[in-house]
Amino acid sequence: MLMRKASIWYVPLVCLVCCAMNPGNAHAVNLGGAYKSKPGYSLKLYSLYYAADTRTDKNGDPAVNGLGLKKYGVSIGNSVQIGDFQLNAIIPVSKIEVGKLKDDDAGLGDILVSAGWFLPVEWANILPAVGVKIPTGSFDRQHPVNNGDGQTDLIMGLYLFKLIQPFSFDASLKYAVRFRNPDNDTTPGNEFSAEGLVTLRLIDGIRIGPAINFAIGEDSKKAGKTSVNSGIMRLSAGGEVYYGRLDQVKISLAAYQDLLTRNTFEGVMVLSRIVFLF
Repeated sequence: MLMRKASIWYVPLVCLVCCAMNPGNAHAVNLGGAYKSKPGYSLKLYSLYYAADTRTDKNGDPAVNGLGLKKYGVSIGNSVQIGDFQLNAIIPVSKIEVGKLKDDDAGLGDILVSAGWFLPVEWANILPAVGVKIPTGSFDRQHPVNNGDGQTDLIMGLYLFKLIQPFSFDASLKYAVRFRNPDNDTTPGNEFSAEGLVTLRLIDGIRIGPAINFAIGEDSKKAGKTSVNSGIMRLSAGGEVYYGRLDQVKISLAAYQDLLTRNTFEGVMVLSRIVFLF
């Protein structure tokens, strides 16, 4: 079997394939993440493509080359705004393939449900939220590549949006408490992430600007024992273009390059968002 033939780096690699890109750990802010829309329902379609050929070690040096890792799919976001209360459910469908492991998986991923409440302040939109990532995606410890990670996360977030024409400012802070995977007795390390986006209005309804994303995680545990120096770190930078000249449809396109990573993949991500307002 592939797992038996894998090198010493393939065991943490397999774990990262399962959990590094789940919907609870956003890789980009996406313009308007804390923008307060009018009451009602909105449908958000997030398409994603991520490619990486390198996995780094604890020092940030290449540990595995020629991965041939690709992930692509769409996440179906459902959002309901009732006054200051916001309820979200994100349902991902994707395919992950790793050429070096000669394996892939496709289908439903881990669903994220969350709820937030806009604070009663006028100078900015501030949205504290709490969410749960549910292990609905496929996971089998006998397979090197899985579309889910087999465990639950509790995610606490704080989102901010401020418009000072011609600029806009988006930011998010998240902390994910990650619970044990009963199938392989592994507990991923808790993870903190911070993301920011600044845009400039080119003309009415069209904005563009740079973004930066940072994430750091604690050491993981296997059978209750800490795997020393196994925590991940990622610093990525890119930019986003936003088109909002249509009343009922908003569109954004973003691209990000991993600049510095530890114990995780180093690649490029392209994603888009289409929001339909009802």
